[in-house]
Amino acid sequence: MEMRTIADSAGVEWTLFEVERQNTGSDRWSHLPAEFVNGWLCFESDFSKRRLTPVPPRWAEFSDAELGRLLVQAHPVRRIRPEAPDQPHRS
Repeated sequence: MEMRTIADSAGVEWTLFEVERQNTGSDRWSHLPAEFVNGWLCFESDFSKRRLTPVPPRWAEFSDAELGRLLVQAHPVRRIRPEAPDQPHRS
């Protein structure tokens, strides 16, 4: 899997990689909008995650500035975080 790392204008580091949908016969992808049916370019930082579709050909060869422009165009993704375990009540 091809991966790249860039920093945005605020200094946040983003890891980029392509997600390719594999036809496994399951409905694992059914919750995604139709535009993501053929995969997407994922931008992931410690703070946020974004998706871009369609995936630009040869994106891994783009300059950091070109990838930064794609980051701005990518759609934010709501992350689902696991709930914290119950804390014991203090008396």
